[in-house]
This record gives sequence, C-alpha cells and structure tokens, in this order.
Amino acid sequence: MTDITEVKLNLVSVTVFGAGREVGRSGFEVKGERTKIIMDYGVLVKDERPAFPLSTSPKDLDGIIITHAHLDHSGTAPLFYISETPPVYMTEITKQLTDILIRDLLHLSAYYIPFEALELKTMLESCRSIRSGTYRIGDADVLFQNSGHIPGSVNALVTLEGKNIWYSGDINMIDTALLKRANPDLPELDMAIIESTYALVDHLPREECERKLVETATEVVEGGGLALIPAFSVGRSQEILCILQKYGFKYDIAVDGMSRTATKMIAGCAGELRDPELLHDAMARVKWVQGERDRKKLIDKKGVVISSSGMLTGGASTFYMEKIRNRPKDAVILVSYQIPGTPGRILMDEGKYGPPGDLKKVKCRVEWIDFSSHCGKTGLMELVKSLKGNPKILCVHGEAESCIDFAERIKEETGHDAYAPSIGDVFKL
Repeated sequence: MTDITEVKLNLVSVTVFGAGREVGRSGFEVKGERTKIIMDYGVLVKDERPAFPLSTSPKDLDGIIITHAHLDHSGTAPLFYISETPPVYMTEITKQLTDILIRDLLHLSAYYIPFEALELKTMLESCRSIRSGTYRIGDADVLFQNSGHIPGSVNALVTLEGKNIWYSGDINMIDTALLKRANPDLPELDMAIIESTYALVDHLPREECERKLVETATEVVEGGGLALIPAFSVGRSQEILCILQKYGFKYDIAVDGMSRTATKMIAGCAGELRDPELLHDAMARVKWVQGERDRKKLIDKKGVVISSSGMLTGGASTFYMEKIRNRPKDAVILVSYQIPGTPGRILMDEGKYGPPGDLKKVKCRVEWIDFSSHCGKTGLMELVKSLKGNPKILCVHGEAESCIDFAERIKEETGHDAYAPSIGDVFKL
C-alpha cells in the first residue's frame, strides 16, 4: 500500500527543456498520468546562430501554451506541427505577433531552422485564443492572467492531479506607459517556475528612465544628430513611442523594421493597453519608413529612429548603426535587454561594433537606459514572498549567476526549496 501511495505522489513531473541558467529558448513540460503540456518553446539567437530547446515528441501532447510572442518563448513551437496538430493556447494579439516574428526569423536567419512556413501556418490554424480565465487542457485546469510584460502576455497556473504549478513567464509588476502591471491572484502552490532575468539588479524608477530617454534624445537632435533607438519590435518600440508623446518630444520620429508592423497591430488591440489614446496620438505624428529610399533620406536628417532589432542582431536597426557608428554627433540609445554575445551587448560593454572578428570602437555616443519589462531584484523577491503554500521554486530564464544567486537568496529569506535548474533537469511532485 505504501508503494502505491508513493507512485501516486510522483505522477506529476516538470522537465526543463530550455532557459535553464540562460536567457532564451524557454521551454517546460508538465506531465501527469494522462496529460502532457508544453509551456513555451522558444529559440535562442546568440552569435547569430539559433539554439533550440530539448526535443520531445508531439505525440500525446494535450496542448502548448505560448505565454507571449517574443521569439525566446515562441520561436521553436512550429516544430511540433511537422507531424501532429496539438492545440496551442495564446491570446489573439500573441497569435498575430507570433506570426510576424517567426516569419521574420525564417526569412532572416542564415542558419538552419528545423521547420518552415507551412508548420507555422499549421500551428496558427491550431490556435485556441485565450483571455484571462481558466481553460481545460487534457486533465488540467489552466488559469491565465496578465503578466504585464508585453501586449498579450500571460502567466499560467496549471492545476493537474491535485498539484498547482505556476509559471510566471516573463513578468512585470509595475505600470509602464504602455501596459498595466501584473497582479497574479494564486492559490497555495506546489511549484513556481519564475524568471530570473534581473535577479541581481534593481531597476531605476520608471519615471527616471523615461526622463533620461527624452533628455538624451533631445540633446542629440538639438545638436544636429540622429538618435537611433534599437528596440524590441513588440512592446518596447510602442512604449518608447508612448514616452516621447507623453513628455511632449517635439522633433521628428521615424519607425522602421518589424517595429512598424508590430506597432500597427498592437494599436488595434486597445483592450491590451493601459492608455490606447496615448499610443494612437504618438502614431499620428510618426514617419513610417517604407524601404531603403526612406532610410537613406533619414540618415542625414536630425531626429529619432525607432527600429528593431533591439539587440542589433539584424533588421533595419543594423542599417542605421552602420551609418552612424563613426559620427560623433549621432547616438545609439539602447533600451532593450542585451543578451551576452549579441552585437548590442558588445556595444554596451566595450563600445565596439562590427562583424565577428572585425570589431572596432565607435565614435557615436552610446547610451543604455534600463527600460525593462521584467521584475528587478527586489520585485522578484517580493513576488516569491507573496506566494502561498510552500512551493518548490525553479529559478529560470536568467544568466547562470542570476539564477543561482536568486535560488540561494530564496532559500535564505523564505525557507522554500529553490533551484537553479539546468536544461534536462526533471522535478517530481
């Protein structure tokens, strides 16, 4: 009888497929006796070469949850649709944004991607659009709530065979110019899978970051220069537009690259935004860059250009960076997280830019402003301390040092069992 009880207590497992001691390729499997759910299945683009989560069979998969559209959470999910058609759960705006971001990945990647546009199409046709609320996936009840990260982002509480497993996804606990903060309402938990992106640092107050952005851009433009703002196409580009509008920035603003397409999509989903009118007012005065001819005209004008990619790994932002790198009157203002090894991170840390093996010091002004759509060190610990029950905590989606330090502090300050798992680790509940 004891043996049977022990087996039942270990029916639910959580496997780390990605984002173990790294930022990127998030992927987690929750598995019960008859139910298997994947939570996110992203891609990591580092040194231009994509890396993918651990592989798993799509057979008997009850559902895939995509918490938001960023490629590090969504970018490998079409792989499941080569031979199967499991339902995929995401918000409607996440569906739209995932479509354009993964198409862009397929188009721009110089390396092999293990699926094609057909699998992406099949995945989107298998989508079951969600809103905040509870959905049945296999034998599990899954509660989705706003995570405050980007438009359409959610966190997920999976209740399976009596166990409550909460996945934060990427989460932000403060209001921004674009979005309302997350405010998760959770029961007692058995496990929490929590991001650790900024577990080592606290962010500056948002208003201070906003003012620094506007002041820096104004200084550059009034000095006759061009201020390039490389930004994530989804979320950050729209927030920057809202900030410039909020503070009455009076100079020319252009939007290029995937940021252009994403901004127009997001503007159509007013229910996802904190202040839809602010974004619409900002868009009314924007120059929408249509192609190379427009870009060449902008290069010699003063003003602001907002463009993806936010880490200078590709897209239109790299065109502008090449042109302004040796012009002291111009500036690049980094406002997005910079993964180690990316051109943006090298520029931020070393002031160098160029192709691998030919990095050179730039002459343009380089600024980094800590805009983040993730909780910082204090916010993450407050989040952990607010959790009910005595959950095991998995610290994921952070550089190794961040995950390890966060787990140690959780153990010291709360007494919870906390781990910084590696890819492939399996936890039983």
